[in-house]
Amino acid sequence: MTAAGTRAPAPETLQEAVDRVLRVPDEHRTFTKDAAFAEETWAIGPGLLEALLDHGLPHRGPAGRRRFERTDLHNISTYLNLPSPYFRALARKARAMDEAARSGEPHRHRLELTAQCAGPGHAAPCAFEPVPGLAAHSVPGSLRHTAPGTFTVEARLPSDTYVFDDDRSELLSLVADWELYVLPDGVIEDEDFSRRTRLANCLIPTRLLLREAARRGIRARHGAGLLVAPPFTTLHHWIEFELDGVWRAADPVLLTAFARWGMTDPAAWPYNRSVAGIVWHLLTWPPEVFFPVVRDHGRQAPLHITAR
Repeated sequence: MTAAGTRAPAPETLQEAVDRVLRVPDEHRTFTKDAAFAEETWAIGPGLLEALLDHGLPHRGPAGRRRFERTDLHNISTYLNLPSPYFRALARKARAMDEAARSGEPHRHRLELTAQCAGPGHAAPCAFEPVPGLAAHSVPGSLRHTAPGTFTVEARLPSDTYVFDDDRSELLSLVADWELYVLPDGVIEDEDFSRRTRLANCLIPTRLLLREAARRGIRARHGAGLLVAPPFTTLHHWIEFELDGVWRAADPVLLTAFARWGMTDPAAWPYNRSVAGIVWHLLTWPPEVFFPVVRDHGRQAPLHITAR
């Protein structure tokens, strides 16, 4: 059985999904998640899980006590378009991007950010502080500290999009066929791995494109912030090009992923179109994969963000 309301994938599709995760060396797997996690978080029910095991899904332990790598389950679920909360949230982001471009009106969202203590090692109580970009790039005066560790803010996301010229399009084509993938910790910043496998998170192609843009004399910068669409937001990296005094976001790997998952029309959203309506720039040139949005005594605070 697969998730309710979905058709069981064909055997060749299951093999493709497993072969894809097998591009990641086994040394980077940590087998900590069980079958209940696979079903509850990633909509991989018992029947589908058994079928994936038949096709070679990596695991440890005997039947009934099997353990799996978290990112394997995540990536297989997304590849199979299973209705996990994550996949549904991605679909909402794709729809929001399309709606913003069609309407021509900026998208405006109210976000609530709830931070947790960054951990031991600092004086009590916690001292939560949002990064400067949260106020600088929000609706003026909208940032509010409403409770300990809780902030509300309004984001206004431009809706205009732009098809990039030949020089920038050719640059973006370098990663346009890469697949958006949640990488395990061992390869999370490994550009060589992504070049070999064509599997990448949002950070690796951004860094590669920025380096190549500099070599070609194309003015660009590293944008980092949030992918915003109700109800949840996620951290994200992308490249931005300056055109006529305006910084425009480009994200060929994300646009290709949306099209591959059937969330957008690839003719309307080619890899060389700018992204608008869902990206909220908060920082430039962040050194970290998981950059801070709220700090606690200078350290990155774990954060939950909702949007409406």
